[in-house]
Amino acid sequence: MKKFYVFIASMFLLVIVSKVSTAQTADTVCVNTNLVPYSVTNTAGSAYAWTLSGGGALSSTSGNAITVNWGATPGTYNLQIQETSSTGCAGDPVSLNVVVIPLATATISGNTAMCYNDPNPTITISLTGVGPWTFSYSNGTTTSTVTNHASSTYTFTPTPTIPAAGTSAANTTYSLVSVSNKFCSGTTSGSAVVTVNPKPVTSAIIH
Repeated sequence: MKKFYVFIASMFLLVIVSKVSTAQTADTVCVNTNLVPYSVTNTAGSAYAWTLSGGGALSSTSGNAITVNWGATPGTYNLQIQETSSTGCAGDPVSLNVVVIPLATATISGNTAMCYNDPNPTITISLTGVGPWTFSYSNGTTTSTVTNHASSTYTFTPTPTIPAAGTSAANTTYSLVSVSNKFCSGTTSGSAVVTVNPKPVTSAIIH
């Protein structure tokens, strides 16, 4: 009798397992990414039904290949497909979790006024989104690029223009050119203006 119960339990477990959808390693996309393709191998005569738990819009709910326009709300969403054969038999659903992440952003700051002989200041670039990040910044003449930066903050020491003694102050403006992570490009903002005041030139003493 005990063997019979074990057999029944095993068959029950087999039935339950057969109904569980097949999941894959999660996909990652950025918000507002359009026409992202998804597909399965087409079997002649089969019909396919797609569903999406949220976060985007399907180009179609049928066929073996579709695209998705992902929306502006970050989160994890489930994309699923179920195949029905030409004989009317339904296969196991196949699902894919899609992680929709916010765009990377980079903001530069550090406006400074200094004397010609002061130590050079520090400029800060603040990063958000999913790292690591690759970004470029420029002083208007030279562009520098930092790749695979893991921290959400990056600082550097600028080398601003030093004006000649007795002349006017010199401004050097640092701005961001681009920012991205391995998934997509992001947005940049801000600037850092370093103003260097010149050495004064004093006339001879007159009596």
